[in-house]
Amino acid sequence: MVAQKLVRYDLYVRDTIVNFAGVDKRAIAVNGQIPMPTLFFHEGDTAEIEVHNLLNEPTSLHWHGLFLPNKEDGVPYLTQLPIEPNSSFTYRFPIIQNGTHWYHSHSGLQEQIGMYGNFVILKNDFDPSYRQGIDDLPSTPIVLSEWTNYRPENVHRMLHNATDWFAIKKNATQSYSEAIRAGHFNTKVTNEWKRMLAMDVSDIYYDKILINGKNVQNFEFIDGTSVKPGDKVRLRISNGGASSYFWLSYAGGKITVVANDGNDIEPVEVDRLIIAVSETYDIVITLPTYQAAFEFLITTEDRTNSASIFLGSGLKKLASPLPKLKYFEGMKMMNDMMRMNGELNDMGMSMSLNRMDMNTVMYPEVTGSSVSENHGSINESHLDENLPEVLTLNYSMLKSTENTVLPNANDVKVIRLELSGNMNRYVWSLDNKVLSETDKILVNEGENLRLILYNGVIA
Repeated sequence: MVAQKLVRYDLYVRDTIVNFAGVDKRAIAVNGQIPMPTLFFHEGDTAEIEVHNLLNEPTSLHWHGLFLPNKEDGVPYLTQLPIEPNSSFTYRFPIIQNGTHWYHSHSGLQEQIGMYGNFVILKNDFDPSYRQGIDDLPSTPIVLSEWTNYRPENVHRMLHNATDWFAIKKNATQSYSEAIRAGHFNTKVTNEWKRMLAMDVSDIYYDKILINGKNVQNFEFIDGTSVKPGDKVRLRISNGGASSYFWLSYAGGKITVVANDGNDIEPVEVDRLIIAVSETYDIVITLPTYQAAFEFLITTEDRTNSASIFLGSGLKKLASPLPKLKYFEGMKMMNDMMRMNGELNDMGMSMSLNRMDMNTVMYPEVTGSSVSENHGSINESHLDENLPEVLTLNYSMLKSTENTVLPNANDVKVIRLELSGNMNRYVWSLDNKVLSETDKILVNEGENLRLILYNGVIA
């Protein structure tokens, strides 16, 4: 038995000025850095984290995905009072799990301007779940995020005003002239006739994509760990972005996924994967065996921007770029799935119930040719039958290393929640109630819950 260890961090929250995308803008740094420092613990430790708020506004910190006492959860006016300017607050809680997690501000829109970071909990080598060859690999935390030169409050306002500005910035307005050039005039007319909106993959255009606060960087371990060519390394990746999903791909070959959201999974090899907002993945990749630098490429889901890490040293080998999306193919699919009243038809219901990526129809690397603005032209024949199959991770591939069957319970409470709202006006609700109108959902200790989520939001 190992004695419990107290691990303490002091976090100083200050205003700062950054220039990530050609303009000096306000940001928030913690201990002088963006993203916030990675916090390391071992399972069984006690965390003591004192936050010193040197801002002119309240702040807080939420520990995303951690099991902890409710009063330490970091949500102002729900689990604690805000940390007022020029005051300090100490979070203290036991570490009773392991894995890659992250933490962020839960006050206003502070997360969008710098208050996010990795929270890594290591296993003890005597842990029964310790996996030789995986848990003893050299590892390093990686935090993905985006940056816009607009103030977060202005972004929020533009989303509620249903502006097309971000679509214009992304060349994704799908105008009639674009439709004619793409041979999809009838698709556009049908879309307008059914009063449907243009296809929209990501809501916001970002000026920069950041990996650990940089757009392009050479790979290094946070603790100075020494590695050699051909070694396997473990990347602990968190998506700390405000709204972007990111594609991950590696010029050095296969990616082995070993954990998701802090939970071990049976290792699975893929060519690429997509990481959602607030999600974490642990992956294992192999460093170059010769004098080369392989690109680890991060691309936004809408494929308008990217960032890179180069692993190794020498001649750079680039990952295959993701070409521009075929929006009119997606528009045609949605036309075929929808009735005039905005409800799904039989085809739409069938497709929505299948485990599939309905965006696939818009992927040029699967369905045809396109041009990538950042990387140049892509040859059509290379994108069709001559292209080897690209294995993309999906959730059905994630298999737990432990039994996940719930224990028997006397009661199973079924809670059905209808996801409602208006995408165009960026208003979201559950059962047609916004957050301010809802109350707590009460559950009893020891009972099993079955949550049924129905997404009725179309536009």
